[in-house]
Amino acid sequence: MKLFKLTALASLCFALTSTIISCEKDSEKDKVNAYSKSDIPVTGAQVAPVASPSAGLGSLSVSYDKRVGIINYSLTWSGLSDSVIAIRVCGPAPVGYPILNPSFTGANPTGITTTPYIVLQELNGVTTQAPTKAFRPSTGSYTGTLLVDGVKVRQQDLLNGLYFITVHTKTTLPVSGSGAFLYRWFGEIRGQIRFD
Repeated sequence: MKLFKLTALASLCFALTSTIISCEKDSEKDKVNAYSKSDIPVTGAQVAPVASPSAGLGSLSVSYDKRVGIINYSLTWSGLSDSVIAIRVCGPAPVGYPILNPSFTGANPTGITTTPYIVLQELNGVTTQAPTKAFRPSTGSYTGTLLVDGVKVRQQDLLNGLYFITVHTKTTLPVSGSGAFLYRWFGEIRGQIRFD
């Protein structure tokens, strides 16, 4: 009977130790597999190749888990010049640089969906919807996901901060030439997706 009690006690101790160790392993796995960053600034100064003079501001929160392969992001903005016509995830390009599409042949001045960037994900729509919808004229929010597929969107580029989000409005600036369409083509505000 003593041997049975000692065996049962040893088994219980082993099971308890294994449980504690396995919990530690899960938290350690999260440290190397799960990434998140909140309150990333989204501003006109980050728009490239020409900084936007917009006073509009935004905030970006992102999360990514290597085991799932999906980026979750939440974007808010306020103070924009006009209605949002597009939100685009673009890249790969570091902070301060654009990623121009080599097949881009020129912008259509009246086309609201024209952009010279390489676009990975795009949400288009003129904001004439009720205030409860995702888009609002100068203040709003949007939440989305993007698949890290290893081809179009690569994990290494994501973790190196090479993707960015732009918010485009229908504003035409009071300048001559193509600069008048800066907010439509390059975006009024931009934020870099990063985890540092």
